[in-house]
Amino acid sequence: MQSYEQPVARVVDIGVHIPERVVSNQDLAEIVNAPALLKKALPSIISRSTGNVNRVYAPDGAIPSDLAVAAIDDLIQRTGLVLSEVDTLIFSSTDMDMMEPATANIIQERIGLKLVNAFDVSNACNSFLQAMNIANSLIATGAARKVLICSGELGSVVCNRNIADVRELRVKMGGLTLGDAGAAMLMEASNETSGISEINLMSLGEHWKLCHVPELQNWRENGGAINPWFYLDMPGLAKIARSYSIRYFKEYEEIRRGPYNEAHFTETLAHFIPHQISRKLIEEICFAEMNMEPEKVVITADLYGNTASTAIPLAMRWLIDRGSLVLGSGDECFLYGAASGFGMGHIRIRA
Repeated sequence: MQSYEQPVARVVDIGVHIPERVVSNQDLAEIVNAPALLKKALPSIISRSTGNVNRVYAPDGAIPSDLAVAAIDDLIQRTGLVLSEVDTLIFSSTDMDMMEPATANIIQERIGLKLVNAFDVSNACNSFLQAMNIANSLIATGAARKVLICSGELGSVVCNRNIADVRELRVKMGGLTLGDAGAAMLMEASNETSGISEINLMSLGEHWKLCHVPELQNWRENGGAINPWFYLDMPGLAKIARSYSIRYFKEYEEIRRGPYNEAHFTETLAHFIPHQISRKLIEEICFAEMNMEPEKVVITADLYGNTASTAIPLAMRWLIDRGSLVLGSGDECFLYGAASGFGMGHIRIRA
């Protein structure tokens, strides 16, 4: 685990783009291609198995850079950011506009950035956290001063809504929870009160087959045509996520207990902000297993759906807009990532 007694990089602010179209479980059932009885039962099945009731969808024809640029525009309006001061642009998403070039290059042209270090980072739903990790390192070494991280996610495009029977829900339910969103974050050198204090990101690659896009693992054998459907063995991945997350939190609690004299690792946290897989899984892990205080755990999965790499910055913005989180306050926040791969880990920040 990387630990910084004196942080080197901080989050200046966050911009978001949340599409206007809210799709309820009932709305989703109406556009699913499934037998009549399954369509009728689907809203309650989704609610019962995930705890999610809504997701947000971008307009037809939207591409990832559209959402990322909209989030950057929101960030600029909030901060007065002068884009010419940005020296590094990172696009961090599960999606992309094209296989080549980097979507960061497309965004660079769209927002008018000239000569900067622009590149993509892809690590499933942990893409944004990995970009924060890279930005922290670049700032620490002096290779960057102002890093603009952005993402655009279009889960609605990879959701397979053709469901022949209830058995197929095992691998298609995850797609039904996905939502669309854009997020942008500005990072720069830390000040006396704010910054990243811990980074610990890892993966267990033996579990990658539980969740992937394209749906077909042998897609290259068919002339390289990508079937874009999202495949997720939801019960299988939930079991892995639950088991490893609980173990992770308990081991982290032991690490914090000695030097910080914490009885529970959330004791000094203002907010615990997890990846938004589903409301039900978050509640099972955080409340039933780890006895976290409900007021510290941020859940937005039932509002926006699982918006992949944008989920954590969206949750942070949600807190800021409600006055619960003030950047520059020094409040401790624990950003916990979980992703296909299976990727996991955290970034701890003093907001």
